[in-house]
Amino acid sequence: MLPMLSKKISLIIYRFRERGLEVFLTNDPDDATQWRIPEGEVSQSVAEDRMIELDPVEQSNGATRTAYAVEGDWHDIPSLKRMLYEDAVQLKETIKDMETGTFVVLKDAFKKVMPHQYQFLKELKDILTDRNSVKDL
Repeated sequence: MLPMLSKKISLIIYRFRERGLEVFLTNDPDDATQWRIPEGEVSQSVAEDRMIELDPVEQSNGATRTAYAVEGDWHDIPSLKRMLYEDAVQLKETIKDMETGTFVVLKDAFKKVMPHQYQFLKELKDILTDRNSVKDL
């Protein structure tokens, strides 16, 4: 049996509220002004089964980043943390950082995240807008 491959991803947890689409961002414990999308490693099969795969984004340093999105809420955070933890014991500190996170309205999240993360959020917004407009037809 071949081992499951895992890869580092950005995990965008989103939900819909009265104010619109919100995404979960974590706060950097060393710099309260820095916000980011949580990152972790998940097995390829888990990512494909449970999440929306977003297009890879190339950072300014040439590295390519991958992101997946999953709809969730506060009560889902522990199970999402457990899903990441299943494949990445070494990410214990990153997963703990999720305790310092909060849901942020998408338009505010655009202002807070890194440029490559902005692209992930924009694509997620487009996908969800498409899905919701199709439901309304």
